[in-house]
Parts: sequence; C-alpha cells; structure tokens
Amino acid sequence: MEPFYFKSYNKLIGVACDLESLLAELECLNIYDRDAVNYHVLNGHISMWLEYMGMHDLAENLKNAKTPEDAIREIKSYKMSLKGHRNGMKPGRKKAMNKLNKN
Repeated sequence: MEPFYFKSYNKLIGVACDLESLLAELECLNIYDRDAVNYHVLNGHISMWLEYMGMHDLAENLKNAKTPEDAIREIKSYKMSLKGHRNGMKPGRKKAMNKLNKN
C-alpha cells in the first residue's frame, strides 16, 4: 500500500503508512504547519487515501471535516469504534455498557 505524503510547497513534511501514523502526523503537523494539514483536509486528500486503504466509512466521515481538529476527532472516534469491535461489541455499545455499570 502507498503511504500518504504530507507536503507543503512541494516539500515533504510527513509520511503516514497506517491509521496510527496518520493520527500522529496530523497531531504533530497541526502544531508545526497547520496550513499544510488544513490544505490536505479541505481538499479531500486524506479522505481519498483512506478510501484507497479500504477505510470507506472513515473516508466518508472525513469529507465533512472543515479543520484539522475535525479530522483528528473523527479518526480518534473511528479508532475507538474499532476497539469496541475487537472486544466483541458493536461500536458505541461498550460506552453504553460502561454508563450502565457506573449507575
């Protein structure tokens, strides 16, 4: 699979190979070159790469992102839903179960 290349004025500023590294690069580059991250988010570059990587739901959700923070929030939410699946629960069910157990 092809990595995602973050560029700023044709200069390579970051590389993501998977969801973990994408999130790390977004968080880091949002501090150091927010304009470049914003450019990739607003122009759908990250969404297109996620589609290519087979993460269709996340790609679709990122199409609505208006800021780097929106993209970061969507990716974190998606990762949390995956954790629920790994524990044998549907997305959101684990959160609901935790609320019930607190009461």
